[in-house]
Amino acid sequence: MENSLLLGSLLAVLATGCQPASAPDAPATAVSGTGPDLMENSPGMMAEHDHMAMPAAAAGQGPYAQAMRLHDAAMNRMDALAAERQRLAGALAQLGQAAPTDPRWAARLRRAVSALEAADGQMMNWMHNAHEPDSTSHSGAQVAAYWQQQLPVLRQIDQRTTAALDSARVLR
Repeated sequence: MENSLLLGSLLAVLATGCQPASAPDAPATAVSGTGPDLMENSPGMMAEHDHMAMPAAAAGQGPYAQAMRLHDAAMNRMDALAAERQRLAGALAQLGQAAPTDPRWAARLRRAVSALEAADGQMMNWMHNAHEPDSTSHSGAQVAAYWQQQLPVLRQIDQRTTAALDSARVLR
């Protein structure tokens, strides 16, 4: 139920005009150039991560820039996660209406749907719980340290998203 609400929220945000800057099938490392965060038009959804407001010192290869590239790559694949989940859920529904089939196939479909939901949930959880330190009350080193700590989490999200999409796409 919670994943459905998160997915519904994401789809609502996408419907309001916050479209990914690259194709959903783009590799995890292919991120669009610059521009505002994909979630900027959605209240409460990390709107403070407006890439246009990125400090000049954070540009390039620093922890903030690396984190935002990983964030953007994951966001650019959220619609692909939703599409694959919907496709597999449809396939599962058809299995329920058809003559008895191989139960291992249905189990593979359910595992793939679960992996897609977990990847989506992990990204949504990060977006709701990550809170960038206020640069007016924290030093640049503290802000950089925060983003450095976020990099492993974002890499795990990227890996989980890639694995879930790859597993789902194999089930054609």
